[in-house]
Amino acid sequence: MKLVLITQITPASENVRGTSALPYHLMVHRPADVEIIIYSFNGNQLSDTKIKEVEEELNVTIKLLPRPRWQAWVLRLHLLFIRVLLKYPLFNYMRLPSKVVEEIKGLQPDGIWVYGQDISRVTKQFAGFKRVHTLPDCESLYYYRMLGRRFVFKDRMMFMRNMVMYPKYLRMEGAYENSAMVRYHLVGEADAESLRNVNPGIQAHFLRHPHYNVAEPQKQIAFSKPKIRLLVAGQNNLYMKESAEEAFDMMFRAVDQLKGHYEITFLGRGWESTVARLKDAGYDVAQITFAPDYIEEIRKHDVQFTPIAIGTGTKGKVLDALANGLLVVGTPYALENIAVENGVSCVEYRSNEELLAALTDISLNVEKYEVMAETGREAIFREHGRKRISQQLMGLFK
Repeated sequence: MKLVLITQITPASENVRGTSALPYHLMVHRPADVEIIIYSFNGNQLSDTKIKEVEEELNVTIKLLPRPRWQAWVLRLHLLFIRVLLKYPLFNYMRLPSKVVEEIKGLQPDGIWVYGQDISRVTKQFAGFKRVHTLPDCESLYYYRMLGRRFVFKDRMMFMRNMVMYPKYLRMEGAYENSAMVRYHLVGEADAESLRNVNPGIQAHFLRHPHYNVAEPQKQIAFSKPKIRLLVAGQNNLYMKESAEEAFDMMFRAVDQLKGHYEITFLGRGWESTVARLKDAGYDVAQITFAPDYIEEIRKHDVQFTPIAIGTGTKGKVLDALANGLLVVGTPYALENIAVENGVSCVEYRSNEELLAALTDISLNVEKYEVMAETGREAIFREHGRKRISQQLMGLFK
């Protein structure tokens, strides 16, 4: 089978200035009989050297597309405010030059694969071809969820941005082609359902997100002694801020109950004030702003705490942790769309009381949670394997 992938950003094994890792890992273990030619706008600005590396790693050909002139001028002159005046999101106006469309059609591909939710006009340029459009999230669902959070209303600029962008993405998704020749691929179950509600009749498919890197050899899961190593991975940004602040306020109040059982590491930026407060409270705590080898760093820990307050789709850092043997303790948003079960292969909490009870029980029943972490790792290997998900994606072209 021959496919042409048209993408806003060039795939890479890790996220480079965008979600470039997902298409990479959907291709790296694809069926042997699938040939892929990539046409990329290279919005993430990968270097020529890196692009050649990706071509060799994936056994693909990558052809770069010129950025539309209007887009270059908007970015060069810092005219992004013009987005407020547009009916649709800015990048939804991108199309391929007719010359490129004819070139791709001349390749006689068995299917067209489009990556990036905004470039739906490109999808429409290939009427008559089987097409799969990987979004991968439903952006209107993201803004809908954002407008339901208290912290958004406390920030006037954030509130206005969400109020402006929400209807733009609703209009864009409502205008997606919903013929039998186009299938939409999302990595969130609620995302797929939301898209079907916005655009009735559309063929929206939820496929689990593939896990990325796993360190070899796999270590036997045994929590550290005398203290369990607790990891908080990711930046302290709006996705975590609200739930993180609430959780650490609880940990300050429960310092005598927890400090003797955990040493805490923050892997990411923006946690400086939290680290200082935890140290002052008596916790054993450290911060690493950047790890040259992310997987090797997280493998030094036993439990990953992920207090995500908002978001859609699947959280890659949660998959990384589970696949490398960490027990994940997280909010429902942290664990949504991942093939784990609360109390069996992960710990999901909905209140600070539940979080405190979980952290306390982990420290008292270590072996129980070591087994839970192993069950979680096995579930990720089984349900989120790259080969498995790639085969499912290729099946959408049939």
